[in-house]
Amino acid sequence: MKRKSLRYLIGFAITALALWLSFRNLDWAALQTTLGKVNFFYVGLALFSVLLTVYVMGWRWNILLQSKQKMPMIYMFKLNIISQYLNIVIPGRFGDVAKAWLPAKRYSLSGSYVLGTVVIEKMFDFFAWVILWVTVPALFAFKDEFKGYTMAVGICVGLLVTLVVVIWKRELVRRLLYRFSSVLPAGLKLRVVNFLEKGMEAFSQLKSFRITLVLALYTALIIFLSTLSNYLLFLAFGFKLGFFEALVLLLVIWIGSTPPSVPGRVGIFEIVVIWGLSFFNIGQAEAMGYGLLLHVVSYLPKIILGFIFMAGLNLSLKKAEAAFRSAPTDSGPVENS
Repeated sequence: MKRKSLRYLIGFAITALALWLSFRNLDWAALQTTLGKVNFFYVGLALFSVLLTVYVMGWRWNILLQSKQKMPMIYMFKLNIISQYLNIVIPGRFGDVAKAWLPAKRYSLSGSYVLGTVVIEKMFDFFAWVILWVTVPALFAFKDEFKGYTMAVGICVGLLVTLVVVIWKRELVRRLLYRFSSVLPAGLKLRVVNFLEKGMEAFSQLKSFRITLVLALYTALIIFLSTLSNYLLFLAFGFKLGFFEALVLLLVIWIGSTPPSVPGRVGIFEIVVIWGLSFFNIGQAEAMGYGLLLHVVSYLPKIILGFIFMAGLNLSLKKAEAAFRSAPTDSGPVENS
């Protein structure tokens, strides 16, 4: 069986199990009552917070790209929406590759350099996740429930060491690249080394304390806004939970996003939210109602806007997947949005 087919099969199996667990013994009348009491003023604020989070992601990314190309913020917003849209509808983090490929094509930038900036973003997010996981006091009580706790901390330390080496010992890394790539054919060796060297160039920006600090502050703002979205929906449902509980739920959702699933994380999202809210004595029907609405608020705007923005680039999902998978590292511009 092909690897891609196996991944989809595992995803469908996990999704089916999650749906069964979510709806097993569900009190449908209580769910209907819960949804009927929702305050949609707070739902609107949560929706705004979700979109503002994506916009702030564009601010952070622009800091890493501005040494090569200053890009309009509306374009950065569109790129992040398209990236998240593709990650929702196509499993496998495909949107992250698209996010690097689109500006590289439009502005004739090095694709590996732009991809390097995307990797930096992901590393900052991962470091923040592990730091919160370790420092949020309530999570110590749940630590045994979170499989891979020690592994996550170990990965974080490993990434930090790798980051320091790539930033401050770039010549050493370059020599190692040439040594380990010597087994490759000459043409492929040149392409691989060139790709990785240009990617490392993006990491050299982190030598600047100011840039690193600003990136860390933007990452903190992104986490704050993501937590705020959860909290606003607490208010919409009338839950007597605070901002701290919203942060814990955010971390639980991050952990639950790891397993493969069908597009849109149907079922898995809901069961993770139900599990997370059970820590705070929220019943299944109330948690299911919250999870369904949070799922809609978090995903539907990105799906709608992503589809519109993709259409503006004259890209369908099928064309986009084919183009991104076969795209060379560096090439000319595409049609502007």
